[in-house]
Amino acid sequence: MRIKILLPISFVLAIGMGSCKKNLEEKPFSSLSPASAFANETALKETTLGVYQSWTSTPFFDVFDRFILAECGHRYATAGIYDDAFFYPYYNFAESPTDDAAASVWGRYYITIARANSVIANAVKAVPDTTIANIYIAEARFNRAYAYFNLVRDFGGVPLVNVEITSLAQSDAIYAPNASVQETYDFIVEDLQFAESHLPATWSGDDLGRISAGAAKALLGKVYLTMAGLPLNNGPCFQKAVDKLNEVVGPAGEAMYNFGLLPNFSDIFSISNKRNKEVVFSFSYFYSSASPDGSLYPFFLFPVGLVDGDEQTRFGYTPEFYNLFENNDTRRDFTVVNRYMFTGNANIGAVAGDSIIYDATTHHYIIQRTGEIFGNSNIFTGMAYGKLARVARPPGSIPWGYSTDLIELRYADVLLCLAEALNETGKTSDALILLNRVRARAQASAYSLGSQDQLRDEIRNERRLELTGEFTTVYDIRRWGTLQSEIAAMTPLQIINNALNPYSPKLEIYPIPQTQLDANPNLIQNPGW
Repeated sequence: MRIKILLPISFVLAIGMGSCKKNLEEKPFSSLSPASAFANETALKETTLGVYQSWTSTPFFDVFDRFILAECGHRYATAGIYDDAFFYPYYNFAESPTDDAAASVWGRYYITIARANSVIANAVKAVPDTTIANIYIAEARFNRAYAYFNLVRDFGGVPLVNVEITSLAQSDAIYAPNASVQETYDFIVEDLQFAESHLPATWSGDDLGRISAGAAKALLGKVYLTMAGLPLNNGPCFQKAVDKLNEVVGPAGEAMYNFGLLPNFSDIFSISNKRNKEVVFSFSYFYSSASPDGSLYPFFLFPVGLVDGDEQTRFGYTPEFYNLFENNDTRRDFTVVNRYMFTGNANIGAVAGDSIIYDATTHHYIIQRTGEIFGNSNIFTGMAYGKLARVARPPGSIPWGYSTDLIELRYADVLLCLAEALNETGKTSDALILLNRVRARAQASAYSLGSQDQLRDEIRNERRLELTGEFTTVYDIRRWGTLQSEIAAMTPLQIINNALNPYSPKLEIYPIPQTQLDANPNLIQNPGW
């Protein structure tokens, strides 16, 4: 389904009609008044689905901006084939309050929050039966919680808005000050607890892909794990994470919520296998010829010529990251593109059928037939991110017309979160079982039982191998308190223009965008920025 929503002060909704799952062709849409948007349950459902759609709607660049903030700031990240100064600050730890990426994701999240608040405020008008209305409210509160979870990990304590804003007179909400980090997490937890209590265990048919109680429990467990780390350092939350994640892990939980690991790692990301049992929750893009607004995310990550010839890799990994994988690990060559067959655009030095290989000596992709550097020779390229790089666009689509879903939480992540929480609560042998379950799927060798410290390092390493590029890496590093060592371990390959900034405590969080500080006099900038 494709739902477009306009957001003036009144949050008047522009709703596209059609089914949630099966109807890939976009239907005509029209603007609806708030009264029409909440006229009955059918309208409420469409409006609630519009909350989901806020994650993937235009502007397209917001999604890649999310990727930049979550994945660029670590020892294995480097630039891609194309030189683009826009990305330098995030590789070099030279961010500033005026950077566009932070501003765009801030706006994206608060659009989601505004739409969610509208549903929460009006659901009972559409459906007087509170049991039914609470399902839609729970979906909205889940989305609101997830938006705040991203905000607090990016920016620390942020304004908490829990009312529908319909008038400029609501200055207390419009100009809300920063909440504390603890207050923000308390708000997130309350929303997710409501969601898990009111959502069905699973969805089916055209509703498949909507948030389930299992997704709410899984995300809540990850939130508790995050609270146990920095900056809150709330140790008792490790046990809360164990208790919550145990509700969805194991035979009973997997059966109830239809979760599990797929046998083959690559199948998780197949365009024909969306919403499989390993996807705890995701947000959908549907390309259509009528409105070719698909996902821009793959476009910025694909190596040139792997799919259609016009992709532009602006993010990569170092050979050191590639070498972290065992040779038989099925994730290695799927996650990091070491070589590929060129398929298009003969104007850039290669012809269809050329083998493009990464040369770790020159740190560039080269054309094997000629030995020539492939791409921009003025920068070090790194190795391309490959999890989505086998996805073809629909014929005739524009460069960003991909139908790739945004996978936000996978069951493998849930298992590794539980393994980490178990290990931190002294249940190292139980943690090892879960860790090796993830490694076994990848055909990687099993770890042996060692000390708690050894297993902690192995779990952290496994999160990189399994989840890199999935909006996890920077957030993991921050909660572990390892950012300083990450920066110290960076190599010249990653230091674009020799401009790497040294570690500073302020780098543990991004600056609040200057545009927001200018608009809201009650906002306070994060320390050091």
